[in-house]
Amino acid sequence: MKAVSIGASPLGSASQEEEDAASSDDRGRVMTDRGLTAEAEPDLSRREHVSTAAAYGVACLLHILTASLLVGGLLLVVLRLKTVVQPLIGLVLVLSATVLRPRCGSLDPDLPTLPREEAPALYALLDDVADAVGARRLDVVQVSPDFSVRATTYGIRRRRRLVLGYPLWLTFAPQQRVAALAHELGHLASHDVRRGALVGSALASLTSGAEQMEHQPLRTEAAFETSPLSRYADEMAIAALRFNAHGRTASWALWIPALLMKGAARLLTRLTRSSARRAEFQADAAAARAASTPAAVSALRDRRLAGAVAIEMHRLTVAARTFGWTGSTQSVDKDFWAKVGTLTPSLRDSERNESDPLDPGPGAADSEPPGRQAEDSGLPAIGLRVSRLSMGEPLPATVLLDAVRADAIEDELGEAKRLLARRMVQDCVQA
Repeated sequence: MKAVSIGASPLGSASQEEEDAASSDDRGRVMTDRGLTAEAEPDLSRREHVSTAAAYGVACLLHILTASLLVGGLLLVVLRLKTVVQPLIGLVLVLSATVLRPRCGSLDPDLPTLPREEAPALYALLDDVADAVGARRLDVVQVSPDFSVRATTYGIRRRRRLVLGYPLWLTFAPQQRVAALAHELGHLASHDVRRGALVGSALASLTSGAEQMEHQPLRTEAAFETSPLSRYADEMAIAALRFNAHGRTASWALWIPALLMKGAARLLTRLTRSSARRAEFQADAAAARAASTPAAVSALRDRRLAGAVAIEMHRLTVAARTFGWTGSTQSVDKDFWAKVGTLTPSLRDSERNESDPLDPGPGAADSEPPGRQAEDSGLPAIGLRVSRLSMGEPLPATVLLDAVRADAIEDELGEAKRLLARRMVQDCVQA
């Protein structure tokens, strides 16, 4: 930081005023980029309130539309049984309401689940982190093969679930793990609009509905095994053309609602952009308070390891699947993660040599729950988040993950990581 001396200038008052104005503009530009200007803060807050209120309005309209489609469709089906057209229209409305229905979420049946009674040390750490960031405690933990940590809600009661990616847990240092947990729980504590019950469910409904419309197994081309010498060859060709024409019409009929859903999802994403940026910065601050500022910064920087770790895991699964693994099935489950852990230091060193520490690269995308993966999400870059954390005074850790506690948690994760390794090797799944 440059030291600024205050005093008379030998160039005269006019030059001093121009210099002050230029330096003020530079400071304002830098501070505006970081979202810290005092002058712009009221306008930014006002714009954020207006856009957030508009997002709530759009989400309410979507849920009202879904309920109206369901009720209207059921009335047309039940009360107009004497006709044919109206019940068919009612079925279309009911199907549309089904596509737009709110997604409450559920536990992933393919992931190992750790109840509280089977992992007391892990849940004790999670409770300490939740108390440190001011969030409600978690209800269940699932372990996944992804390089991420995600805190989501599920069910009508919106119980809280943590999806703990074991590759990230294995790669990160103990305090980095605390920082990653605190960041995700910080989103729940900061009342992130995109994870709320109203806007979050609307985003999930729109994105899931659009994907469901786009991936309908609709056959648009028909192939008829007919000889050109057959007496019905011309009739079969005409029938095939008509079939394909109807298929293309049905495809367009599904494509248009999917396009409307995508547009509404982009609108909600744009309206919640400023609120989501603020929630991201607040989650980073919560991570720094819980795990210390250096741990939060290093955790952000090490997100660039996601791509390299995924590639190495896929290489190990392919090698184990193709060439086999020495030893029994139990040794396969144990040696897989041991090999991943052995490769981690070399991957970290190579990434540090090849990339800017403030630019984590394309493999360092933030972990986002369903509904936040929309195009142009407007979330701040990791380099900007690192610089914001580095600007302030370093904070000490309030939650410590010592060696004894880490070993106890590792023992509790033993069965879950064995199941993940076995499934990955057997199915040759790319992490």
